[in-house]
Amino acid sequence: MSENINFEIVNKIFSPSAPIDNIDLFIERTEEIISISETVKERGQHAVMFGGRGVGKTSIANVLDGFFDNLIIPKITCNRNDNFRSLWEKVLYRIQFVSTKKDIGFTPAVRERMEGLILPNRKNIDATDIEEIFYDLPNHVLIIFDEFDSIKDANTKMMMADTLKILSDNNSNVTVLIIGIAKSVNDLIGKHPSLERCIKQIEIPLMSSEQTTKLIKTRFAILKLEISDEIVEKIVEYSSGYPHYTHLLCKYISYRALANQDNTITKEHLDFAVVESINNSAHSLKLAYTKATTSSRKKNQFENVIFASILAEQDGSQNFSPDEVLEKYNELTEQKAKKESLYYNLGMLCKPERGLILKKTGSARQRKYQFSNPLMKAFVRLKLHK
Repeated sequence: MSENINFEIVNKIFSPSAPIDNIDLFIERTEEIISISETVKERGQHAVMFGGRGVGKTSIANVLDGFFDNLIIPKITCNRNDNFRSLWEKVLYRIQFVSTKKDIGFTPAVRERMEGLILPNRKNIDATDIEEIFYDLPNHVLIIFDEFDSIKDANTKMMMADTLKILSDNNSNVTVLIIGIAKSVNDLIGKHPSLERCIKQIEIPLMSSEQTTKLIKTRFAILKLEISDEIVEKIVEYSSGYPHYTHLLCKYISYRALANQDNTITKEHLDFAVVESINNSAHSLKLAYTKATTSSRKKNQFENVIFASILAEQDGSQNFSPDEVLEKYNELTEQKAKKESLYYNLGMLCKPERGLILKKTGSARQRKYQFSNPLMKAFVRLKLHK
């Protein structure tokens, strides 16, 4: 292995615990970044970026600085204690610009100074106050509200919607990007028909196999490590579209190769990475899985039912049927179990005492299931490999 490669470089290239903030390492989400760029350029347009947990929304927000010139980009992270005023206080605190002023005289000097923006000194503010603050701002501003799903106050959401509308109508120098975990724009800011014209909806799906493959091969090339298509395919499969697990597996694969001074990735490196990735997965996932699979009985079907659920064919909404679970269960166990024998296990896996691994979907006649926490799918694939 090249002497220039060390653990510090690996940690910069593979970042499972923190969002990516290096534009040179972020080449998998170009379509989404183009959508944001189009929003900034279009007068009166704002954007809502939404998707599931762990798909890389914050990483996209973190690299936007590198795509725009002469654009002020204040980014704040919302929390459940925020209200309309506190959100905008955070934003304005991060905005500073240079103002110029001429002195009096025949040859006046031009002085520059840094200035900021402040809210009116009163308890209640509204959308009109925000619009007035930005009215004469010479610079274009892209304001990012990350983790907006943590805002539960309906009044704050309504006032934010009002602000987007008034900024769209009266201020072309301000673009707002709202980001959060949601299945739709309505989940984040509520349903406001008047906003449909001025909001671009940007859904961030799971990473495709092609995107994940590109991430893996690009970064291993930087490390000058050779990796076979077979192992790449395994990483793609186990990651289940979640960048977090791609980075987690690749980091520990690189660690092992570095420790062994190997230039080529092998199955032994992958096996090591799987074990370490399981150990370093979120505590909530490990706890839920332990609850689901621990039993005092010698014969415990729960783990195999979970494995079968992962392997079962899923529809576009990530639902699967008991019939599909049964088929995979019998393949795994080489048994001829009947569907009725798995109903109990599937039902129990939807309960707190079994970790709430699954949840029921569909009607009673056409019962289907899906994983309660989508990240559990990647975790279970690692357990299945092990």
